[in-house]
Amino acid sequence: MSFRNQVGNLHGAWLALIGVLVICPDALLIRLIEVDDMTASFWRIGFLAVSTFVLAVIKGRYKGQGFAASVIPGRHEIPAGLFFCGTTIFFILSIRNTDAANTLVIIAATPLIAGVIGVLVFKRNQPMRTWVASVVVFVALALIVGAGFGGENALGDVLALCAATCMAGFFNVIGARPQINEIKAMLFGSCLGALILLPTAEPFSVTGMDWVWLLMLGFWVLPVSFLFISAGARKIPAAEVGLIMLNEAILGSFLVWLVIDETPGRMTLICGTIVIVTLVFHSLLGIRESRRMRAAAPL
Repeated sequence: MSFRNQVGNLHGAWLALIGVLVICPDALLIRLIEVDDMTASFWRIGFLAVSTFVLAVIKGRYKGQGFAASVIPGRHEIPAGLFFCGTTIFFILSIRNTDAANTLVIIAATPLIAGVIGVLVFKRNQPMRTWVASVVVFVALALIVGAGFGGENALGDVLALCAATCMAGFFNVIGARPQINEIKAMLFGSCLGALILLPTAEPFSVTGMDWVWLLMLGFWVLPVSFLFISAGARKIPAAEVGLIMLNEAILGSFLVWLVIDETPGRMTLICGTIVIVTLVFHSLLGIRESRRMRAAAPL
């Protein structure tokens, strides 16, 4: 890898990290919402549809496009939108049906799934350090999910794996198709998700502070975080983006524990620690490789 590409990867990593920091309160806000699961999911993704619609129109006008061209997805945005739709629906339903720490740590499976999809479908190469780290993460998550089978967390853990799979697909599609307009993809996915959830939701049962949490999710946390993460995914492999997103498991779980005193189970703590340590070593190896490439680059 050339020094120029290495610098590009570093830039992409920072973009993805900013997106992760923005999305960290997501699990906490979902936990604070008291309305039923389907209604909370509907408004969360419905408000996201409104915010991405506004962004799509603004971006289209900036590029000199008409209204229809600004909001209607193309053939490349549709598959990305489908993955985004699955990610948003499965994530909130998982948070509502298992410990928040379980969901956030299980999302760490994204690097392994993204790596497999990237190699088999998009023919993208992955660094060996990413493969090794992903395998370690997969084993740790298998222990968490295995411990939850038969218990009250089983459904939420499985939904978290579905969310991780959809997220991996979204990052791979965005990374493999530079021409994709990620805002139109998110708009398509959020509109589709709202339509899917509407028959099972009770939209007018929301009251009090639930409106505040839902508005924060739909107009700030989700659109801003995914825009940054998607921008990062264009510059670095999807598996690398997934590993950076492991930071959400740390900070998101900490926020949930700090505010509502939800303590992760013993297995989640042990395996989550393994995931965090793996991320640290992966990052250190990446920094060392960057320094070596910098030293070898011609002056």
